[in-house]
Amino acid sequence: MFRQILSAQWLASRLAVVLLGVLAFAAPLLSVFWGGDLPSAGSDHVAYWLQGSERIAALLPYLALLIGVAAGFLAWSPDHAGRHVYALSLPVSRPRFVALRFAAGAAIVTAPALALFAGAIVASLSVSLPEGLHAYPVQLTIRFLLASLTIYAIIFALSIATKRAQLLTAGVLGGVVFADVLLAAWGVQFSVTAETLVLLTTWPGPLSILAGVWTLFDV
Repeated sequence: MFRQILSAQWLASRLAVVLLGVLAFAAPLLSVFWGGDLPSAGSDHVAYWLQGSERIAALLPYLALLIGVAAGFLAWSPDHAGRHVYALSLPVSRPRFVALRFAAGAAIVTAPALALFAGAIVASLSVSLPEGLHAYPVQLTIRFLLASLTIYAIIFALSIATKRAQLLTAGVLGGVVFADVLLAAWGVQFSVTAETLVLLTTWPGPLSILAGVWTLFDV
């Protein structure tokens, strides 16, 4: 049954996964575009190259975010389209079916991460690093995969939630924005949205893995 569920989810998400996988593969290659034989280059050139590499790597958290969001929403698209008739007709319990859906989506999420790993390996082998600099393709790939899976799990849970829960979530988000509007109207220099984002993106916030420095090359 897992194979059938995986096949259905792949058909629903293959275009987005392939596109994001290509971007994941290309990102590390772009970071070494101006590389080459760095040991023989001057320190200014190496510093400039590292800055460019870091700017490219800074796009990876957003790419992981897109992958998680796309996989989470598309995981339930076949069921939403069929009004969950297929799921209700299966001779399996609802918890098991949800677990199979989640596992299939998690397997699909690993595809762009593998593409990133392949690109990171090619990028690491295509540049000669000076002493003191090292490539970390495995660490970067693991972080990318964990970030994608974290976002995927959040969106997956929101997608399967009841309309009441979805409306409650939308109401909370709208309330936060409305609170910011009121505070700004009263001249209060405080943003509920900004503080909420800080809590979510700093440890132990669930989105803290998206923050920090993402780089393939470091000391």
